[in-house]
Amino acid sequence: MSHLDLSNKDLSIKINPLGAELQSFYANKLDLELLWQADADYWPRHAPILFPIVGKLINNQLIDNNKTYPLTQHGFARDMEFEPIFQSAEFLQLRLQSSDATLEKYPYPFELLVEYLLKDNMLRTTFVIRNNSETSLPFSVGGHPAFNWPLIPGIEKESHYILFEENENTPLRQLEKGLVSPKSLPSPIINKKLALKDELFKNDALIFDGLNSNKITYVAGEQCKLEMRFDDFPQFGIWTKYGADFICLEPWLGYASPQGYEGEFRDKPGIKTLPSYAEAAVSFDILLNLS
Repeated sequence: MSHLDLSNKDLSIKINPLGAELQSFYANKLDLELLWQADADYWPRHAPILFPIVGKLINNQLIDNNKTYPLTQHGFARDMEFEPIFQSAEFLQLRLQSSDATLEKYPYPFELLVEYLLKDNMLRTTFVIRNNSETSLPFSVGGHPAFNWPLIPGIEKESHYILFEENENTPLRQLEKGLVSPKSLPSPIINKKLALKDELFKNDALIFDGLNSNKITYVAGEQCKLEMRFDDFPQFGIWTKYGADFICLEPWLGYASPQGYEGEFRDKPGIKTLPSYAEAAVSFDILLNLS
């Protein structure tokens, strides 16, 4: 299926039903694409949806009632075809439902709705998770949008920074071989500002757990800023492949398995649980601010 388009006077976006993935975030007034357009030499994705896990499980295995299921990093939603349910000029809803294929990896009946809403200079992404069974549903979910770095052509990469809403002094979690290490990393944020440089990402993503902020701003000079609001997400990741021209700003509900964790999936740190036949909805906003 071809891309699905939403547009208004400020923004034009494209969504691929494969993975319900955002593949274009276009600033109409700048006549400029702001979303990473993928390069297989570095990273072949744009903004994958992370479900039913965020990050990696030990041995890529989910354990439920002492039975193991193969579930690879970030889950399967990003590689599955979503069904478009409703579309207007500025709103799109897509759906993924459990199937025999998903139950072989994730033994829980579910429904995942992904919604995109444009309103003036804002794109809101909403994940609705529904539990379609009598037993509880353990899950994680997250966004993974990659923006161009430099965001504006001609601006030096190392002049970009992330501005946090509040002071952030809590140490960061670290990954080792994709799993959360017991070691922590001193916060690189100084006076609410994270200066972006490749060296920050030599050891994988920066993982923030327990932020004071619910908003960050990706700043590229005075002409263009991207603001992200993520009240519903307690974790946040920032990542790039070393030397690549993108930066991922990732609101998460959950994170990778801690090293040495051998318990059940539903008891894993970061996992959320839905009661029988319940649903949860979480959203994050991306706002384009122009001078």
